[in-house]
Amino acid sequence: MRKRLWPVLLAAVLLLCACATTPQSETMVQPVRFYYRTAETDFSAQDGILCAELRDLGSRTYTDTELFQLYFHGPIRKDLISPIGADTTLDSVERIKNNTLVFYLTRSKDSPAAFNHALTYACLAKTALELDNVREVQFHVALPDGTVEEKVFTQDDLLLYDTGETPQTIEVTLYYSDESGNLLLPEKRQILPVSDNTLPMKALELLLSPPKSSGMKSALPSGTVVQDLRLSDGICTVDFNSAFFNNRPKTEQAEQLAVLSVVNTLCELDGISAVQLLSEGKKLDRYVNLDLSHPWSQDDAVVGPVRNELGDFIGVLCLPDEQKPLLHRLAVRARAKIRSASKESTLLMTLMNRASQNGLMNLLSNSEAPVSVSTNGAQCLVILPRSTLPTDALLRQLALRSITATLCTLPEINEVVIWEEDDLLTFKPMSPQENWFYVSSDRDPSSSTQIIS
Repeated sequence: MRKRLWPVLLAAVLLLCACATTPQSETMVQPVRFYYRTAETDFSAQDGILCAELRDLGSRTYTDTELFQLYFHGPIRKDLISPIGADTTLDSVERIKNNTLVFYLTRSKDSPAAFNHALTYACLAKTALELDNVREVQFHVALPDGTVEEKVFTQDDLLLYDTGETPQTIEVTLYYSDESGNLLLPEKRQILPVSDNTLPMKALELLLSPPKSSGMKSALPSGTVVQDLRLSDGICTVDFNSAFFNNRPKTEQAEQLAVLSVVNTLCELDGISAVQLLSEGKKLDRYVNLDLSHPWSQDDAVVGPVRNELGDFIGVLCLPDEQKPLLHRLAVRARAKIRSASKESTLLMTLMNRASQNGLMNLLSNSEAPVSVSTNGAQCLVILPRSTLPTDALLRQLALRSITATLCTLPEINEVVIWEEDDLLTFKPMSPQENWFYVSSDRDPSSSTQIIS
């Protein structure tokens, strides 16, 4: 989960420096140093976190406001980035008391990212303090709630180099596909602090980049771009471009991993309980096979790694669709509660303990009564406690198919016989049929895909 950093801005800013190498100013008509943030930050290196870009203003005379309007346009060098976010605008700059430069700024959003705003103050103050006759810099920042934030800096407040400070960071967990495309794998990343409002977007930007760890790959379709993201009442709505839909995966498991890669990553963040996915501003009714008309919640069952020493294995659950009397296949990490339990028993208990979520139902009662699972060659015999199955005839049949299909995903099982205590429910051994499933094998039923407004 996340860690927060709220820097103490008494009158100082941590970890500032000048670049080790800058262009020569001797040949310039009117040189000025604009301090920006380094794109690649190394807090222990001599180049630190700030770097000066030397500009030649030529023969033109600039007012202080014009000079910093030029600064706000950002650096020319590719290895530097502006520390000033889109939420901060420059209103004016004026000099008072002969040697004090005053910035009048407006911040348009709440929940400021303290670390980023500290860098904004530091860059502007460092730039201003190198101007002729400037000994003090004041900031008057109009906030969205109508209040004004005020800061004052002098040269003594800015440390050029500090190897003793280690910046705190935020840890985010990104979920990528394993190389085989069966499960998701977590990758921890450390990033510089950002605001609560921008952290979800930052996490998705990282997720759209390749993983740093071996044995992983992106689960998202090629060309996917986040167009918009908003958070309301715990629901994070993400609007992807058309590539997310048009380049969608061709297998059911790959679809699950693509969606849950985003959902699990975002639901790791504080304040997000579910994710609604859009494409080009419209809801996706179906993402080929999956129901995306409602928000999805985090699913830890699809997360690896599989630890053989703990009795883990990759099992496939066959779960009913919420809208149609058909089954979906979902690969999960199964683990026996008792090390001596068979794979058949473990997989059945995984199915029974599965919560109904993300458009897939569990029709079986999670009973504490023991379930008997035994095998005779390629046949599996299941004895369930009474009232495990629904009373409705159609749902009862669907539940029987869910059990049968799930157990028959194990290579050693071909057919299943099911009893509910004293009642034989399957009068002859059952084997899964293709017409039980929403998706036949692993083919792409593109005709089932719709976009709804």
